[in-house]
Amino acid sequence: MAEGTTGTGVQRLIGFSRYFIIVDVIGLFAAFMALMVSSVWATFVVIAQAIAGDVAQKELVGKLVQQADTALLATVLYVIALGLYSLFVDDDIPMPPWLQIHHLDDLKQLLAAVVVVVLGVLFLGFALTWTGGPELLTVGLACGAVIAALSFFLWQSAHEHGRGAVDQEAAADLTSAPPDPESSPL
Repeated sequence: MAEGTTGTGVQRLIGFSRYFIIVDVIGLFAAFMALMVSSVWATFVVIAQAIAGDVAQKELVGKLVQQADTALLATVLYVIALGLYSLFVDDDIPMPPWLQIHHLDDLKQLLAAVVVVVLGVLFLGFALTWTGGPELLTVGLACGAVIAALSFFLWQSAHEHGRGAVDQEAAADLTSAPPDPESSPL
């Protein structure tokens, strides 16, 4: 039995299996669209209620912040769908530089950053509609703990990325630098 024939068939099968991620990408994109359409619709309903005078100002602000939170959650689904597609199917999607995902670490960092913003908006929604009970402290501490953990993750990722870039630059300088004539043994 030829070793190259079996390995090539298995390699092709495993290589092709990455395209199954498209099913998840389509599902996540559909969820993104559903949440976004729902958020836009709910926003217009709240605005119509405000125009009719059926909503108090504080309630209006709370409802609009909740719609912003829903839009941000939809954005998380979009970023995950885009990231999975970029990682497994096609890396050449035209996107702004801050949204380009070439490595799993890029997706993790972008997702962590978006979740920090979502939690901040979620807490803002609770604070704006707070009626005076102790639940605001509980929600605030929970959101704060998660934001602190994700912020540490982002800081550590940036620190490691920066160190890796410095190490690569130093290695490039060592290999491309001309020899120092004063340090020559001759």
